[in-house]
Amino acid sequence: MSISDFKKSPHGTLEVANDQPVAVLTNGRISGYYISPEMWEAINDPLEDIELARIASSRMKGKRVRVDLDAL
Repeated sequence: MSISDFKKSPHGTLEVANDQPVAVLTNGRISGYYISPEMWEAINDPLEDIELARIASSRMKGKRVRVDLDAL
């Protein structure tokens, strides 16, 4: 979809595309993709989980401290 048509109705663009990604063109070349918030969440949530797992894994390599739960 051309950037000019996209600017007229970004929300309508997703409705016409049945919530599928839409390539936005500037001078006949893809300048970006437009996706629904739901699709963004579906893409981003697993990526956040991977990043959190990486952080947890790196922290597990550090110094371990034994804790007595009764002492807490």
